[in-house]
Amino acid sequence: MVAADKEKPAAQRNPSMAILAARARAAIPEVFGDRFPGYERRMLTFLLRKAAELPAGQKIEPVEKRFGNLQGDARIRAEEEFARSVFESKNTATPQAMSALFDLTSAQLRDLHDPMIEFAGEMSALNPDVQTRTRAFNSVVQRWRPLLVRGMSEMRGGKLYPDANRTLRFTYGEVKGYVPKDAAVYEAFTHLSGVVEKDTGREPFDAPEKLKQLYRARDFGPYATPDGQDVPVDFLSTADIIGGNSGSPILNGHGEQVGIVFDSNYEGLGNDFFFNADKGRTISVDIRYVLFLADKFGGAGYLLKELDMRNAPASLRRAA
Repeated sequence: MVAADKEKPAAQRNPSMAILAARARAAIPEVFGDRFPGYERRMLTFLLRKAAELPAGQKIEPVEKRFGNLQGDARIRAEEEFARSVFESKNTATPQAMSALFDLTSAQLRDLHDPMIEFAGEMSALNPDVQTRTRAFNSVVQRWRPLLVRGMSEMRGGKLYPDANRTLRFTYGEVKGYVPKDAAVYEAFTHLSGVVEKDTGREPFDAPEKLKQLYRARDFGPYATPDGQDVPVDFLSTADIIGGNSGSPILNGHGEQVGIVFDSNYEGLGNDFFFNADKGRTISVDIRYVLFLADKFGGAGYLLKELDMRNAPASLRRAA
């Protein structure tokens, strides 16, 4: 879209397109710093599978153009190969290569025969239709939403569950495990021993060798459990969270940070609509594990000494 817009006469160009292109180009180094190609490849493969399972009237034309003539395992293999080729392309392998694409014309981009560039171009051509469908959907939803809210209010006696959207949210709870189903008990804490136990040497359970060495040597520093035999990793709590709360600090009763929120459990996924105190749980990384990774695993204990941490062990106290 950027290349095509640049080739138009000056009077016909979209001014916002150049601004968006400049912002996207400037963000490339940061984007590459946060990339996980293996995860991205698996996600693309997963989404292509979901696209293949869409009913006939909802098929995505660019996807069907590539894979629609294949069936069964042949299509699955073709989707996997396509995802692999996308993330092995030399045209998007480095920030420099990605940035250089912004200088090419539409014809030069086509001459690259890059699967991702071709696919992105075909998908972007669907934007006008997507926008039309979105406007039509929103017009219907907006008409019926007041009736839905009124019905929910009557059903709950006028007490609607607050979502706290666009506001600061503060919630409280207790560290607590739960029983998801008969004969299954999830305790409140997980530990480094469990990380090592799950290690298979392959993603997503590919524990770094240094981490396993630290565990075998019981080299936990001041971050160990009281018996000195393990390191706390994650913990469950009854704090009620919602999408967007990931990264929030979780504090104890003294206002001290003891963890960082990053997820909710499966049984808590419905908390946009209701909260189940028996099974809904927030999952947080224990702050001791954060400090352990920074200090013992990452060798960055000197950074921790720059912080003014209350009740910090002697090894992390700042020099007077």
